[in-house]
Amino acid sequence: MMIQQALKTAKTLLPLSGSVTMQQIEVAVMNVMSMPVYQEVNRDELFRELQVFYNIRMDDFRIIEADERKRPWLNVWKADKAHQWVFWERYRNYLQSEKNFANEVVGQLDKLTDRTLDGLFDPAENIGLHKYGLVVGQVQSGKTANYTGLICKAADAGFKLIIVLAGIHSNLRSQTQLRLDEGFLGFDTQHQRAYDRNGIKIGVGNLNPDAVAHSLTSSLEQGDFTASAANSLGINFSTNEPILAVVKKNARVLERLRTWLGAQADEMPDGTRRIRSKSLLLIDDEADNASINTNREAAPVTRINGLIKEIIRLFDKSGYVGYTATPFANIFIPIAEDELFPRDFIINIPAPSNYIGPDKIFGTTLPEDGTISDTVLPVVNRIDDFQDFVSNGHRREDGLPGEVPGSLKTAIKCFIMTCAIRRFRGQRNVHNSMLVHVSRYTNWQGHIRMLTETVFDFYRRGLDMKIPQVEEEFRRIFEENTEQYLSYRSVSQQILDSGLRDIDTQTGVHEWEDIRPCLAEAADLIQVREINGGSGDALNYYDHREGLSVIAVGGDKLSRGLTLEGLSVSYYLRASRMYDTLMQMGRWFGYRSGYVDLCRLFTSRELNEWFCHITLASEELREEFDYMSEVAGSTPEQYALRVRTHPGVLQISASNKIRYATEVEVSWSGRLVETYQLSKDAEVIHANLMVTEKLVSTLDEAGMRLKTDCYLWRDVPAEVLYPFFRDFRVAENLKKAEPQKLLDFIRLLNTDGELVSWRVGLMSKRRTLQRIQDFSDKHLDVGFYLRREEHNTENYYIRKAHIISPGDEFIDLIPEEYEAAMQRTRQYYEEQGKVYERDYPRGEIVRNEFRTPQEALLLIYLLEPAGAGLSRESDPITGFAVSFPKSPGNRVVRYAVHEQLLPMFNTDDEEDFSEE
Repeated sequence: MMIQQALKTAKTLLPLSGSVTMQQIEVAVMNVMSMPVYQEVNRDELFRELQVFYNIRMDDFRIIEADERKRPWLNVWKADKAHQWVFWERYRNYLQSEKNFANEVVGQLDKLTDRTLDGLFDPAENIGLHKYGLVVGQVQSGKTANYTGLICKAADAGFKLIIVLAGIHSNLRSQTQLRLDEGFLGFDTQHQRAYDRNGIKIGVGNLNPDAVAHSLTSSLEQGDFTASAANSLGINFSTNEPILAVVKKNARVLERLRTWLGAQADEMPDGTRRIRSKSLLLIDDEADNASINTNREAAPVTRINGLIKEIIRLFDKSGYVGYTATPFANIFIPIAEDELFPRDFIINIPAPSNYIGPDKIFGTTLPEDGTISDTVLPVVNRIDDFQDFVSNGHRREDGLPGEVPGSLKTAIKCFIMTCAIRRFRGQRNVHNSMLVHVSRYTNWQGHIRMLTETVFDFYRRGLDMKIPQVEEEFRRIFEENTEQYLSYRSVSQQILDSGLRDIDTQTGVHEWEDIRPCLAEAADLIQVREINGGSGDALNYYDHREGLSVIAVGGDKLSRGLTLEGLSVSYYLRASRMYDTLMQMGRWFGYRSGYVDLCRLFTSRELNEWFCHITLASEELREEFDYMSEVAGSTPEQYALRVRTHPGVLQISASNKIRYATEVEVSWSGRLVETYQLSKDAEVIHANLMVTEKLVSTLDEAGMRLKTDCYLWRDVPAEVLYPFFRDFRVAENLKKAEPQKLLDFIRLLNTDGELVSWRVGLMSKRRTLQRIQDFSDKHLDVGFYLRREEHNTENYYIRKAHIISPGDEFIDLIPEEYEAAMQRTRQYYEEQGKVYERDYPRGEIVRNEFRTPQEALLLIYLLEPAGAGLSRESDPITGFAVSFPKSPGNRVVRYAVHEQLLPMFNTDDEEDFSEE
């Protein structure tokens, strides 16, 4: 596309680093438009694209590390002018010139990889040591680009063997190898593994062919490690040039690699074999999957875990760096017993501002009081017509469905429509993907592929033949809204009218007559493929330089790590077993430049709800990480304890199938708890109102203070609150805020003299449509709050999962405390080079630094029933929030729950076929 060439030319006229002004962009555009070759380029579009590109922002990463294990070395190494970044510099140039990475993102990647490498060791140092770290990113946010940068710098610094553990499936290993061929090696390993100056150059190899490295593996689907292939390369293992191996986490593959490496090792006096001539960098992609020992204490370690540790122990010097997007990864893993625990450092990477993540798909931000957030994309379609198609809990031997539901037909039409609109927008030589993920069983996947292909062929032929009824179906999904479906025109217009209007310069509302001619040609390019261990199909995007359009039907092979290029439409129903890995299965997260408004997710209401639960828990953990990274002395072990004791483990466990029981430890120390999911049952609503009224009646009237929108009591003994937490009922799915479990925690800490004195706030909105004017025997006038539901289900799920309004959590602070908390919050942000613009303090700071361990805050809300879709004459719905102070004793309560994370680590999927 000429616009892309014009963008590249314009970027060469602008600074490579630092901020770029609008005036500089204007000058660059003027110079580009003066060139005859770009006369046909739209000047305004070129300016908008450059403006968006140079406005991409990325916050600094955060790190928690063990100070006593630090061995800083990189600054001294870089100061030695004899050392050069050969691999890194060409990779940096490749990201900027070929991959269109924003300058700020490349700059942050440079700093991040420096910090990660510095957390390891100088490979030239003549000592024996092993270092362990973990980098946490977000799903589909660019972790591969991050560790490719680390690999390049490690090779420059002297790490001569680099092993990448790339998932458990051959297609993901092959995709990862291809990315490293392009970003690190510079040649196509399908044709050669040892460097050859006359070989086929790709990626970075086209920029600088003089950085020499070799590969023991290839990007072929069957290109995993074998000893025969490694021996046939003709490379001396002692070469001073870096050697790369990209391997699956498969026991047989790792056994072959360990044996081959053992043969290269020297025999030590004690009879062991050790490689002393090379420093190992081991990158563990999806580190929470298959690498961790999930066996019980008395049992031998899992085979893959044992082999990874055996490979590491073959080397005198090794650095292990895991990459994951799952904050709950190590919850059930005993830290002291697992040698892969990241005891040296954990780094949390924020995503760039153009990343489409859970916050933009499902939303986690706190809305201002009485307002509806406009920061979520209206792309989720909640469906309920699939039970006769693929029921929750279906089995391999169950009868297969005879036809697809209407929602899948709509999704297929949406994919054709999206491909057509992208063509109209000039996005022709691009990849387009649709995901259909509804069953883990390969016989079901094969049958669903056949049904999907039948439906797709019907629409393709109808468009080719211009059958009016078929074209009319497409016009309706393009222009007409229904109760459960928002048309293409409406979605695009809503985004343009929201705070996300600038997220994509190509978002636009088109006319039917403009799109109609593009439908048939778009459909003719689409293929339907089945992606699992038993099919011969593959997602070979690399072989389709002109663009591949594909509907991919599959299961677990599509769920972890694998990138579906140009993914725009997802039909996802894996509801029965994998709640704990929903974030990993969210292939629809990522970067969608040019077609953000054309993306669609079709999923069940139940799964949508669980995504919201887990998204919220993940965001809470990221916030806790950010706070801990600023507190002197925080260690990886302390953060792991916070993860392991996060109430979200109860949330995730709530609906998993029983494997076998285990005991988890939970703490609400320093956390804000909110009842954002409540029952709509009239009896439960009334009972909760009575429980609340009874509590208010027991509070000392003389101790009540009337504040703005709140009746506040101080110094309430914990025992007075016991009946409230004992008898209050929330929705069954809201396990992490289950009142009885909160009471268990309160009672436990009361024995240590903590949480003994409470502040209770009965929130009362002054300006409201509904109120109770004679509440409890204190005859209080209480105004209701409006909290709209996220979606209409049998339970009341409050939008954005927040019952409180910003600032409510601090309503009990006296002016001096409030101002001190504000000053501390501003200081916290100033230390990060930011300006804090809100008019209330940060919650983590108040809970951890200002609330004493003896005092906690309970806030009670009466909510308008209309917010839950109930009659105005119904009782108000009661909800609450608790602000818990930090506990110095780190006490936890223990619960027997299902060992829900084990399916995440389980690689013995009965239906996914063994791979070598």
